[in-house]
Amino acid sequence: MILVGLFLQVFLFLFSGKRMRSNKTLGHIVLWLAYLSADSVATFVLGHLAVRAIEPSDQGLMSFWAPFALVHLGGQETMTAFSMQDNELWKRHLLNLVIQAAVAGYVVGKASWPDRRLKMALVLVFVSGFCKYALRTMYLYLARPNFLKSKFAWKLYGQGKTSYEDNRERAINDMEGVLYGSLCKGSTERPLFRESFSLTTDIMAGDAPLNTVRSITLAETGKLPGMLDKFLSRDDHHNAYEYVGTLLAQCYSRLYTKGFVREQLAGFTLCQRKEGPTTSFGSLKSLRTRTIIFEIYFSGSLFPYVAMPIALVLFATAEKGDPLLHSSRGRVDIMVSYLLLVGAIVLDVSSVVSFFFSRFSSKCCSKKKLWSQKLNQYNMINSAEVSNKFVRYIWEKCGYEHDADLSMPIKKFILDTLLVSGTRKEWNIASTRGQLALHHRKATTSTLRALEESVRTGVDFPRSVLIWHIATDICFRYSGDKDAATTYSADGLLKKHCYKQMSKELSNYIMYLVFKCGDLKDAVITKVLLSEEIKMEREESKEQVEISKVEHEGESNEEEERDEIVQLEHEESANDDNNDAAAEDHMKKLCQSAEALYSSPVLPRAREVAQELISIKDEAERWDLIAAVWAEMLYYTAPRCGAAFHAEHLAKGGEFVTHVFVLMYLLGPFLPPPGA
Repeated sequence: MILVGLFLQVFLFLFSGKRMRSNKTLGHIVLWLAYLSADSVATFVLGHLAVRAIEPSDQGLMSFWAPFALVHLGGQETMTAFSMQDNELWKRHLLNLVIQAAVAGYVVGKASWPDRRLKMALVLVFVSGFCKYALRTMYLYLARPNFLKSKFAWKLYGQGKTSYEDNRERAINDMEGVLYGSLCKGSTERPLFRESFSLTTDIMAGDAPLNTVRSITLAETGKLPGMLDKFLSRDDHHNAYEYVGTLLAQCYSRLYTKGFVREQLAGFTLCQRKEGPTTSFGSLKSLRTRTIIFEIYFSGSLFPYVAMPIALVLFATAEKGDPLLHSSRGRVDIMVSYLLLVGAIVLDVSSVVSFFFSRFSSKCCSKKKLWSQKLNQYNMINSAEVSNKFVRYIWEKCGYEHDADLSMPIKKFILDTLLVSGTRKEWNIASTRGQLALHHRKATTSTLRALEESVRTGVDFPRSVLIWHIATDICFRYSGDKDAATTYSADGLLKKHCYKQMSKELSNYIMYLVFKCGDLKDAVITKVLLSEEIKMEREESKEQVEISKVEHEGESNEEEERDEIVQLEHEESANDDNNDAAAEDHMKKLCQSAEALYSSPVLPRAREVAQELISIKDEAERWDLIAAVWAEMLYYTAPRCGAAFHAEHLAKGGEFVTHVFVLMYLLGPFLPPPGA
């Protein structure tokens, strides 16, 4: 069992970091089982050894293994917590530390060997295990949201919430450093620790994140739009996603690993050297207090790296006794002890090498995949077409909709749209939900009432998402496979692209966020007032689509039940017969039964929106409008997800909406006011 515990530690060290770059459910389940089993196995071993220590028979070297259970309970550098909930359980780990240390101490006290070197090695391993487990408990405490939001955390790490208020002129230089330095350089330059700390505190620990004083100041002075326009004109401005990915990787390290303390030491030293002890870190007295705390911490964290090699040397030179050397059981005990010592040393050395490699090889590894680069998809129409409810349930739970690869055109479109809104001083884009897109296309949509009604503020956001999702799906089937080529306009925006595919993927992604993602769904219920009526309408809409499909199969010859969308489709049949046939089949499935469609308040509105969108003759203009509306809905969703959603999904492969949220946080005062 103690060897099983060692194997689990090796497994966690090798594979725990991969969860940041993968959203595969099976992989997370296996890692979760290993995480829980590692603690359970170590606890079982300690209990078993404590029982064996009571027996008067010769125990051989079994007592030497007890401290290694504490070492294993200390976990690995690459993983302190599996989820944010584990950080909240720091009190449970503290109690477990006291109990397990007492049990291990009892086993160590019962050990009786003639060679003092063997006893000294045992004591060194025991102290190392205690330090590891104590530090793991401390990591859990420091990663709690309540601690991250506390004033003590800001004082401990030397951050100043009012640094820009004290010197407002400094805001310009700092914003220029972010726009033309960090964001354009992408992941080739590693962010300072304090930047990721502020991001973790403001976004991962705060339910209502606020705009930075820097961006508010520049927006008030009118200088920020010009800076964003200059940034938009740069060819390398899309490297901002790489920089954001690096920042979020450090946030992940801050919340789920032990690496953030090493980052803190590097950031502490760098900032002190560059800015002086009183500029960035407050008063000299406060600096001395933090220095003492860090010295105490690093003394405890450094001890295992020194003690384990010494313990190995002492164990190798100690006299084991003839019974151990000449019996098969004794030789097995010695071999197991060597494996435990060498395994612990190898894991410690590997963690240090991994840290330095990741920190100082960022330039040669700039193309390394930092997160999953996937968009989860949920299409309500596809789900409704599965008639068997049990099959539909299994299909949805097992991920019937394949994840879409996040394409560069989508990333560019989302970033460019955000930057253009900044150049127009449209700082409220996180609250418009598509109104700005309709406003800037007034010449095309001035007479289309249903579009404006579907995105107005009085309509619940989930209802608006559902309407546009169905309308987008109708337009997608209607327009066939006609795609436009990719070009750029003078303002840097994508002028023409396959906006159709882009809109479909964004539609399915936001549907997944609002209606299928458990964490975000709870946040939406709280922040966007998603009532039970809305959720019932969604289910009724799916059922009515099913009814429409079934009734169509028995009444396919009843031309009088076709609605105006199908008639409009027939009017344009001369343009493309193949597209008409496909669209007609889809319209029949959705709209054949007029009575069924009008029994739900969502489907008639979706039908009207789709009809008005199809009336826009220019294919590129139509899908440009749809894509712009979905982009605004993404901006609306991002700051309202809640801290728990962003923090949890850092350890589940990452979410694109989190990256969009960070861009909004960095580039300007785009975040909505509290309660909005």
